[in-house]
Amino acid sequence: MTRDHVAAAITGWATGKNVRMPRSHQKMMNGRLYAALLAASLLAGCSGIKTYPDTLPKNLRIHTAISKVQAALHIHRVDASCQAEYQGTVQLDESSVEVGLSAERFSYVVFSFTSSSFLTGSSTSVSYETLLRPRAGYTYDVKASYQDNIYSVTVREIDPRRSSSREIERRDLRTCRAA
Repeated sequence: MTRDHVAAAITGWATGKNVRMPRSHQKMMNGRLYAALLAASLLAGCSGIKTYPDTLPKNLRIHTAISKVQAALHIHRVDASCQAEYQGTVQLDESSVEVGLSAERFSYVVFSFTSSSFLTGSSTSVSYETLLRPRAGYTYDVKASYQDNIYSVTVREIDPRRSSSREIERRDLRTCRAA
């Protein structure tokens, strides 16, 4: 495509006139657009992040207050030998999200907060990980925030029968004891 064709298209667009590029240039531009869309979709599909198959009864409520970052919850199932297996990710893009975790089984949950700069091409990430074993009949309330480069995650266990709650301490995966 020549500089004159681009200038004519821009001038026509700015003045409201219908100026067309030659058909060969239109096909070339369409081909480039389709190639770019295909590449973007392939990259998104190959990112390795899969959506958590949220099929269990909802027992984990996450309330988020985030600013200038993307937040996500990565869920890992922990087997009897304390090996973690990635199950999927839940994007925390709403102020409140409910998720179902297996009761009476360990899960390793990772809250990640990621910020990226388009101008510098850099990204930074910080995470909060904990080993959690939800009890049957209990719900878990999480407050996750990221404000002014400071993050906070608090997990509370709620017994609906007694209307009582307690804060759950952060546990490292290494504290898991093989059965």
